[in-house]
Amino acid sequence: MSTKALGATVPDDKQGMVGFGNFDLVTDVMEKAVSGAGPYLLGEQFTAADVYFGSELGWLTQFGMIEKRSAFDAYLGRIMSRPAAARAREIDDALLAAQPKKS
Repeated sequence: MSTKALGATVPDDKQGMVGFGNFDLVTDVMEKAVSGAGPYLLGEQFTAADVYFGSELGWLTQFGMIEKRSAFDAYLGRIMSRPAAARAREIDDALLAAQPKKS
């Protein structure tokens, strides 16, 4: 995200130096990760990796920092439909509602 936000392009012959290649490659790898053999990153088992990756992917797509892809939408739908995710949103919504209103 930093290179994209800065408008920087890593030259092809230097991509190994930055540890990730380029933004498009990272986006393609992310898509492949959520298009795997199971509904979650590690298959059938929901793990902390899904909590972290799903949160990051959701944030990136929400703010238009990464292009929308059907595989991302499907993965986020699976993550957000989990009962614990719904409970977390309810807690967040209640906390927001309890905040003093600004005039």
